[in-house]
Amino acid sequence: MWKDYSADYIKNNRASGISIVVAAFIAALFLSFLCSLFYNFWMDNIEGTKQDSGDWHGRIAGEISEEELRAMESFANVERAVVNRDMSGGQGTVVDIKFYNKRTVYQDMSALLAMLELTEDAADYNYQLLSLYFIRIPGDDMPRLLMPAYLAVVALVCVSLILVIHNAFAVSMNNRIHQFGILASIGATPGQIRACLLQEALMLSLAPILLGLLLGIALSFGTVRAMGAMAAGLAGGREMAFGLSPAILATVLLLSVFTVLASAWLPAGKLCRLTPLEAIRGTGDGQFKELQLKKRNSPVLAILFGMEGELAGNAMKAQKKALRTTSLSLTLAFLGFMLMQCFFTLSGISTEHTYFEAYQDVWDIMVTVKNARMEDIVLAEGLRGLPGASDIVVYQKAEALCILPWEVQSQELQAQGGAGVLAGGLVPAGEGFFVVNAPLVILDDESFQRYCGQLGRAARGGGAMLLNRVWDKAHSNFRHRKY
Repeated sequence: MWKDYSADYIKNNRASGISIVVAAFIAALFLSFLCSLFYNFWMDNIEGTKQDSGDWHGRIAGEISEEELRAMESFANVERAVVNRDMSGGQGTVVDIKFYNKRTVYQDMSALLAMLELTEDAADYNYQLLSLYFIRIPGDDMPRLLMPAYLAVVALVCVSLILVIHNAFAVSMNNRIHQFGILASIGATPGQIRACLLQEALMLSLAPILLGLLLGIALSFGTVRAMGAMAAGLAGGREMAFGLSPAILATVLLLSVFTVLASAWLPAGKLCRLTPLEAIRGTGDGQFKELQLKKRNSPVLAILFGMEGELAGNAMKAQKKALRTTSLSLTLAFLGFMLMQCFFTLSGISTEHTYFEAYQDVWDIMVTVKNARMEDIVLAEGLRGLPGASDIVVYQKAEALCILPWEVQSQELQAQGGAGVLAGGLVPAGEGFFVVNAPLVILDDESFQRYCGQLGRAARGGGAMLLNRVWDKAHSNFRHRKY
């Protein structure tokens, strides 16, 4: 049937397939651009997380000997086990571990802890990095918003494209209702007719799908390069690298083919439900019925717009079912566009509240020196002598844990439910004690003396300043904190 009818029809009626070719090309272009752009955003987010918090997957703290460290390095799934010199000290040795297979990080960490005879409290996980790989670890309460939002947008785009392209196939197929009726009358089954129409759709769309896929990748490459160049020109920005995965190419190709075939399936199934007599007579849903037109007069349109308005209203009412898909596709297209705009707007608001508004009056230029200790920074004196530099602070951040007795909590704190309620849970450390996070900000001597002077305190040769406060998580959020 394909050789005798479909191939000959495509060859002799090329003009009728132009709309199908253009629709398939646009669908592949949009899907390719959207998927490729999201993939590069995702990979850039992973790269930024690695630069900020490291590329380690799990972390173990405790008294770890050299033999135990070598045993960890020889573990089957361990790619790298490195001692974190910045965090190791009085609390013991801290080892950052990176695994080959990230999916089994929790099971492998439990096995390592059992081998070292340590408890689960000695383990920590890079939750932010693992969440970008869509890995859930017990105790990880970070919300998953990026992938569901992206999948929702892709689904809306696919449904909208199906409804739009479906009209192009419907026009081409409705022009051939009479021919399909003749084929059905001589023995062609509905399944054969549907398969014939889907073969035609696939043959007409294969070349434009491949062309749209390549052009979408090229547009994504240009967009990523432009955004990377803009980010590299900003202070602290980094150039965004372009990447492409074979899985993304396969996904885009499958989505494009699915979109085209689904678009052709809808009108094909509609035609196959017609009886041969209805198809030969051409009395499908695309034909106007004179009786219906006589009953659909609109005096309001006639008064407002005259005869032209009445004719337009009657035509729209007669084609209400056909225009329904157009209205739905436009609604979904605008919905997908507004969802993306809302996503970018909320992301910008979050960045403004959590970064720019918090630090815009604190410093103008920040220089981060990777893998260096405080005593290795010898440029502080030279930087303080720069003309126009009003203040220069050299500092280092560190994470620490503090073991406190339960009775150390003040009466005000206990009246609010205790640190366990306000701070979001406490980790017990033996009977009568609990563990709290104690972040440290380490200053050089001159910066510490200036800080003490701002507080009106006498600065000695060394020392520490303790800020004793608890963030009330139960009655405030991270943008407007109450302590």
